[in-house]
This record gives sequence, structure tokens and C-alpha cells, in this order.
Amino acid sequence: METQPQETLLDQVSRRKHRWLKRVMSDPKVTPAEKCLAYIIMDRLNCVTLDAWPGQRLMAQELGKTVKTVHRVTLKFETRNYARVARGTQGSCRYAPIFLPEDDDKAVPAPRQNCPSRPDKNVDESYLEILPNKSSPILASEVGKSPVGFSSNFKPRQRGLYEAEIAKMLGNEGFGVLQRLSELDDNIVVRLCRAYADGRLGRNELIAARLAAEQMLKRRRRI
Repeated sequence: METQPQETLLDQVSRRKHRWLKRVMSDPKVTPAEKCLAYIIMDRLNCVTLDAWPGQRLMAQELGKTVKTVHRVTLKFETRNYARVARGTQGSCRYAPIFLPEDDDKAVPAPRQNCPSRPDKNVDESYLEILPNKSSPILASEVGKSPVGFSSNFKPRQRGLYEAEIAKMLGNEGFGVLQRLSELDDNIVVRLCRAYADGRLGRNELIAARLAAEQMLKRRRRI
């Protein structure tokens, strides 16, 4: 009988981001300024959206550089394939680490030979207004899935039910939060649903989800 994983989504992402940072720090080609940039990204990474959005001025202050220098450092770091950067209006950026399978360093039981899993057909079963192929390339959709060797309770056709329960957990405007996250990347909502089904969705993940949705609203108001 397989045992369900006890770690939360936050635990899994925390493990991966520290492994990611270790790879960056161990690379002799990465400059000190780029390593400081990587630390800021790791320190502010949202465990639900899997990206960070520190302001350019804040980055400049923490790096002890000018905003123009931060821009140059970001461009150089992006070419090393450690992170992808989505640039918005007024110089805003979202930084997403590129995780590798080895970043998930937790020891797990050897996987059994199972039939190949079918792709999740989750769009039609959602209560949200989602367009197919909405997923952004800057987000790692694999993060949030149950570790190898553990079976997941997630059922794509029950996604609408998961969303309803998560919306209740999010509180006021819960469905609005999920809708905004889906507009950013539908994989985010899938990740939340999977974590809920596997009993890995806790208070910290809900706070991160609301924070990301609120950040989206603030940016829309600036436009």
C-alpha cells in the first residue's frame, strides 16, 4: 500500500528552490552580481505561482547597483538558462527559476511500473472561464505533482469540485482569486487543485495564492 506524501506544496517548492540556488552558486561562470540576483529571486519566490516579482528599485537597493545595471545583470543571467523573465509594463518583471528534475532531492521509494498516464484534460471540467493552451512557458508545471512513487488523488474531471472547496478556503472573492491566477497561468490553478486533492494545501499556500492575485490587481490599476 502506497503512503500519501505528507509534505506541503510549500515544502516541495522550498526544497527545489534551494537546490536551484545551489546550482547557481556553484557555477563559476555566474558573476557575483548574478548570484545576488538569484538569491533575491529565491528569497521572494511565490510557492504557488513559482515566480518572484521584486521591483526594479528594490533590486537596485539590495544589489547596491543602479536600475540600469540591474537590467544588464538580469539580461546576462537570463542567457545562462537558470531563469526566465517575463517583462510587463513600466519596467515590471516576473522572475521564474528553471527547475531541473534533480532539484527535487527528496529520497522516495522506487517507482512501480504503471501504465502511462494520460494528459490531464482539466479545462472542460473547470468552473473558471479558461482558454485552452493558456499556460505560460515561464512556469514549471511539473512542480506540485506528487513525488515519484506516490499515487495522487487528483482527478481532472473533479477539478470544478476542487476549485469550489479551494475558493471557500481562500475566503472572500475566492473564485475571483482563482480566476486571476488562471489568467496568469492555468497551471497555477491545476497545481492548487492537485495539492488540495493530495492533502498538501495549507495556510501558507493560500496566503501565497491571494498575494499573487492581489499583485495582479495592483498592476492592472497602474495600466
